[in-house]
Amino acid sequence: MRQLLIIDDQSILADDLADMIPWNEAGITNVYKAYSGQEALDIMNEQPIDVIITDIRMPGMSGLDLIREVKRNWKHTKCILLSGYSDFEYTKQALQLQSSDYLLKPASDDELLGAVRKAIGDLEREWQEISSVQRAMYSLREQLPKLREYMLLDLLSGKQSAEPLRLMSKLTMYEIPFREVTPVHIMLLRLDDSERLYEGGESEALIDYALANMAEEIFGERLHLWHAKDTHGYLVCLLQAKSTIEENTAESVEEWIERRAFQLQHVVKSYLRVGISVLTSKSGSFPAEVGPLYQASITNFRHFIGSEKDLYISLAKEPARGGAPQLINELHRPPTILQLLEVGQWDAVRSKLDTIFHELETNWRDSQEHVLETYFTIAATLAALVHKNKQWLSDTIGDDFHAYANGRPITAVDELRTWAYRIIENYKTSVSTEEKDSRSGIIRKVQEFIHEHLDNASLHSISSHVFLNPSYLSKIYKTETGEGISEFMLRARMEKSAQLLSQTDEKIYEISQMLGYQKPSYFIQLFKKHYGLTPQEYRNKLH
Repeated sequence: MRQLLIIDDQSILADDLADMIPWNEAGITNVYKAYSGQEALDIMNEQPIDVIITDIRMPGMSGLDLIREVKRNWKHTKCILLSGYSDFEYTKQALQLQSSDYLLKPASDDELLGAVRKAIGDLEREWQEISSVQRAMYSLREQLPKLREYMLLDLLSGKQSAEPLRLMSKLTMYEIPFREVTPVHIMLLRLDDSERLYEGGESEALIDYALANMAEEIFGERLHLWHAKDTHGYLVCLLQAKSTIEENTAESVEEWIERRAFQLQHVVKSYLRVGISVLTSKSGSFPAEVGPLYQASITNFRHFIGSEKDLYISLAKEPARGGAPQLINELHRPPTILQLLEVGQWDAVRSKLDTIFHELETNWRDSQEHVLETYFTIAATLAALVHKNKQWLSDTIGDDFHAYANGRPITAVDELRTWAYRIIENYKTSVSTEEKDSRSGIIRKVQEFIHEHLDNASLHSISSHVFLNPSYLSKIYKTETGEGISEFMLRARMEKSAQLLSQTDEKIYEISQMLGYQKPSYFIQLFKKHYGLTPQEYRNKLH
């Protein structure tokens, strides 16, 4: 679908050009008209325009000024100048502004159609180049080190899906030679006294790079090594044998890793002039046990090494303890219970709880610790929301508050499920009663309306929905929540865009339009400012 915008301060000329020429022959689907430069910009803020045809001499903003503004904000829009003046200076400026064409009035229909066809052809070639597979693969290769690091960090934390087909496809794409089910080991490396290196002018990134290269050199003879820097400051290395290890070899994999770990400590001390502490885990199946191995390694590093320096610990001979703990993924995956309750999405809350309890029953039914993790998360969420609404938790959930505040234990998943559904229902009833005439009810209606109309919500439409003056609504919303309505709308759109990026295959520009941003470039700019990553980088990190 191609869209054309015609601008001329003489309305009759703009109307004639828009209505009398068969633009469909040039591939145009929709034609818009504007009678001034500012009106044209207003339309472009609302509609994705592919080609503009503009007069040069117009009161206020000239055609050349308009093109400068268009190129500043919509660099791919093609611009055609139409003027009755053959002054060379205009032609020169048009060329400097990279105008697609320059036509003199009166231009024939064929000239105009030809100029638009040329502009659309240029536009298509540009986007074909931008979206070409070769360019995409080149960009991917440039970003491979970071993509590999993000993927490993997500695998360690449980955010990366361990579903075999999807995971193996990404491993192949990122050229990571790890095989499913084959045993792996975790190795944690910590630079000790690294301040001395930084004082010498070396950057942390260069030191990490040198350490990773040394580890790859020493372990690479027999093992694949996949590494990333985690949030604790450790260099985390995932190790997997390059070929099947013979059962009857004189030296086990663990013994070989131990010998090479001592060698790594030696070369780092000799050449980087700093000590390192090392911990290696027992083996586990890839990818299912990577997360538990990592969590156990972090815990044991703190327990056995702590603040000591230049130590090596192997967990290979550690007696089995029935498996390492792991997060309940669905409990912490967005949208969270807090986010859903904030906007009153009751059906989604119920569905979220169903998924959480399914995971809890499947993986952690006999774990009292995971039952308590779920309980405390839900209880804290509800307490925060109730207090935010200036209410008391005891008034909202009644007898449940007194029972659990006095230390009544939750011993089983079934009991926790019953409790959770009951207190959420009590909270829903409390919200429904309170929101009839309170400010909290107004705030909730505003937030619900925004979530239901993310593509076109505005202060005017919101204030009409709640029957309040826009200025007054803005004031009470800011007073009650501490943020402006526009800030909440931006946050809601960014959260929704993150959800769409992680859970759908919608294209970036499609998500942009779904959220009311007609300019994908503007949406990308806002997303990067909010999350620190472009939408594509965010999606790559998740998948």
